[in-house]
This record gives sequence, structure tokens and C-alpha cells, in this order.
Amino acid sequence: MATIANSRRTSTRTIVLIAIGVVAALAYIVAGRIAGDNYWLRMVAKPIPVLCLALWVSWLPRRGRYQGAIAAGLLLCALGDILLEASDATFLFGLIAFLLGHVAYIVAFTRDSRRLFPLGAVLAYGYGVLVYAYLTAAGNLGAMAIPVLVYMLVICTMLWRASARVGVAEIMRTSALAGLAGALFFTASDTILSLRM
Repeated sequence: MATIANSRRTSTRTIVLIAIGVVAALAYIVAGRIAGDNYWLRMVAKPIPVLCLALWVSWLPRRGRYQGAIAAGLLLCALGDILLEASDATFLFGLIAFLLGHVAYIVAFTRDSRRLFPLGAVLAYGYGVLVYAYLTAAGNLGAMAIPVLVYMLVICTMLWRASARVGVAEIMRTSALAGLAGALFFTASDTILSLRM
């Protein structure tokens, strides 16, 4: 009975967090495109979906350093969202917060599995080389060449370590796929951001 009650409580919390996250995401879109670019609504709404995800991770039955590192990474990325949105003066600090968040994910993924998975490394770093080569050839980097290179290395390492967890017998398939999906999402969004520089 206790297990059933805990399962229902977890399901209810999940539904509530999803609802809050969706409403916040819609509010952010409205603030930026419909409500005359409402600064404070954007500032409040933008980090909420990631904060909801951090709460959800902290409520999962599995406890330990992996869960803690993932939650820490999400909180750092929520801070990054706020700093990126705040002003041009805090933009660099936002990138640093995201960088530290990605390092937290790398720590989590590596603690969970030491599997090398060379194919994942080749694909992840190969992608990074292609993107960096394009940015360099386009002349988009300038003084940001070294910082962007460091950021790309961290992103590619995160993607590699996330992919290395997939197929490991001791790791739940849903957890491994969720980690990989998150890494792919961050890689895609950061690539789009870098292409707009």
C-alpha cells in the first residue's frame, strides 16, 4: 500500500511540475512576442521549466551522487538562463553558469559509467570540430575563439559521456535515454546560439 501511495504521489507531483513548466514556457513566449517584450515576465518565466525539472530529479526514488550532480547542473543552467536574459552585462556570467552546469552533467555521467565508448567520442568531438571549423571560417569568433573552443570541448565531452551510458546493463534504459536526450538538446541549442553570434 505504501508503494502504491508513493507512486501516486510521484505521479501527481510530476503532472503538477509539467503543468507549471508548460505554463511558464508559454508565459515566456507571450512576454517576448505578444506582450510588448515584458522584461520582468521573461525574467521570471524563463528559468521555471528548468527549476521544475531540477525538483523532479530531486524527487526521484533513486538517491545518490548521480542525482545530486544532475540537479546541481540543472540549477546552474537555470541561473544561466536568468543571467543570459538579464542584460548584456551579465551575458558572459550566464555562459559561465551554463559551462559549470555542463561540467556537473559530465561528473554525473562519468560517475554512473566509466565505459569508454570510442564511437560516441568520435561522433561527439567530430561534430564539435565541424561546428568550430564553420564558425572560424565564417569569421564569427574573433576574441571569443578560445572561450568558444573551451565551451565546445565541454559540450562535446558531455554528449560523449551521456552516450556512453546507453546500453550499459546496470543503468536503467529510461535514465540513459533521458540523459542522452538532454545532452542532445543542450548541444543543439548551444550550436544555434553560437551560429547566431
